[in-house]
Amino acid sequence: MTDVRTAAVVGAGAQGRVHAHGIALLPGLRLVGVADIDGRAASELALEHGARAHTDVETMLDAEPIDLLSICAPAAAHRSIVDAALARGVRAIHCEKPMALTFGDARHLVAASAAAGAVLTINHQRRFDRMHRAVRELVRAGAIGDPVGAQGYCANLFDWGSHIVDLLRFHLGDPEAVSVLAQIDVAARKRVYGALTETASVVRVRFGDAVEAIIVTGRDQEPLHARGDTGIVLQGTAGRVEIFGGRAVVHGDGREAVEVRESVDPAFHLDGSPVDPAIVEQTALALADLVRAVETAGEPVLDARHGLAAAEIIFAAYESSVRRGLVPLPLDVFDNPLQRGLDLGLWAPEYEIVSTY
Repeated sequence: MTDVRTAAVVGAGAQGRVHAHGIALLPGLRLVGVADIDGRAASELALEHGARAHTDVETMLDAEPIDLLSICAPAAAHRSIVDAALARGVRAIHCEKPMALTFGDARHLVAASAAAGAVLTINHQRRFDRMHRAVRELVRAGAIGDPVGAQGYCANLFDWGSHIVDLLRFHLGDPEAVSVLAQIDVAARKRVYGALTETASVVRVRFGDAVEAIIVTGRDQEPLHARGDTGIVLQGTAGRVEIFGGRAVVHGDGREAVEVRESVDPAFHLDGSPVDPAIVEQTALALADLVRAVETAGEPVLDARHGLAAAEIIFAAYESSVRRGLVPLPLDVFDNPLQRGLDLGLWAPEYEIVSTY
């Protein structure tokens, strides 16, 4: 049995505070360090939890042994931070999405962690959402018959879309994707938390011969769906599920609709924070599950293989738009096709968007 006793957080912004709070709620786990290039932000979060503040990740990792590292830095820094942590023997790494700016880097995170004997999880924390878990059990129990398709709706593929793709896989039983066909709009050079993303897209993902998913993204065009711009619909042979805005409705053929609403323990409300308390609770549960996995040599719910599967679909969507055709999986390119297409002049964005959504 491998005990996990000390933890640190990289990134002292809103999400770093969420991770720090989650760590503080785990019995036997102590937050010992917070790193951020903004020294004031690092000091404020560290003071709140009795930890030490640092402005350099490697200095923090060298200061004292760290068993668990939560990474809330921008995606561009994920590879270097993970490599630094693995080189110093960190055994548990919880990394925010999106995984990396290229598919090659995402693959590297998974391979390097496995080679070092460390456990890597990607914070698609909605797998711990009570509503989504309840819906998954209803679907497994046959409430809509056999799943045959799904639709996902959100602002963009690369950031928000990583959650939507992961949730579609979650509800469909984590099937292996076999191909992606997509078209994207790049009216603007848009960056979300510093990461390049499209302005709008339509993506078809085929899972084997029986199931396919359609994902639609965009923010500034017409509404994506009558029930909201962020959500998913699951189609079955005997009904459907609609999940939008913290509310799921299960429509089984010949049966009265069943409603499931999102709920959260009041203990997870952060004073003065705009962050949804459900995200705080789900992230805390994800961290607790990571600790369990390391200490019992089990597989965590948010194992990095799921994050990599979502990243492959997203990068394949961009690659499909570059090729103007179907992309069979596994994906055979390891850069960022969206950036490559822009460099090649395939799209001519007319303005810039810097966003957090």
